[in-house]
Amino acid sequence: MAILDYSDTIWRQALGIPAGQEPAALILEGTWWREAASENRLSKLSDVRELAFPDMFAGSWNGVEIVYCCAYGAARAVEPAHIFAQLGTPLLIQIGTCGTLDPEASTGKVILPETCAARDGVSQHYRAGETVRTDAHWLQRAEHHLNRRDVETQRARHLTWPSLFAQSDEMCDGWAAEGLLSIDMETSTVVAVADYYGVKAVSMLTVWDALPHGRTFLDPLEPEDAARLRRSNEQVYDVALMLAEEAERNRSG
Repeated sequence: MAILDYSDTIWRQALGIPAGQEPAALILEGTWWREAASENRLSKLSDVRELAFPDMFAGSWNGVEIVYCCAYGAARAVEPAHIFAQLGTPLLIQIGTCGTLDPEASTGKVILPETCAARDGVSQHYRAGETVRTDAHWLQRAEHHLNRRDVETQRARHLTWPSLFAQSDEMCDGWAAEGLLSIDMETSTVVAVADYYGVKAVSMLTVWDALPHGRTFLDPLEPEDAARLRRSNEQVYDVALMLAEEAERNRSG
């Protein structure tokens, strides 16, 4: 049997997660720096353990069960998203960094995709159209918590693209002309999978690359920009934990 045809029973048996004990949220982070990111994120959880599949870690925050996975790119992010959405985890949260196509966007601003052009190469296998939408309620909650922490946010028409490297200046100019404001490699996949299985998804992405200015991750940041990037990354994860807590309250209430 092909994996897309598996029942949730197979995943429950493989992971040892009985019905009714699904995590409140799956937090996915797309980054090359897997080891450092995982160590930092998991340090805020208690009772951390790696599940049967590598790099999928369960833990507890304020008594709420959460799974964290560092998954870079659509082809990797789809796997934990598929498993936990099919199990009925109510909220999938994508975090990480993104490139901006907005000449005015500053490093450290947090992009909140409202709509996402699904050009990742995976989403259409989950019945996604050309565009997917994050959940309006959870986007509003993310925006609320970030703004209360003095984190600058921007709702956006967003793009998920298969590769960080396969992007030319001509492509970026075309995307900007479409009104797309930001780019990552995971969001539309996670949203498409959530939609397919009837759960919710939200994305919070911190601006790093400034494509209109020709700045990529290879270019050093000014100290002030680097500090803003670090602060926003930490705040985004803290807000993801708060959203997980809200998802658990909603489920229990």
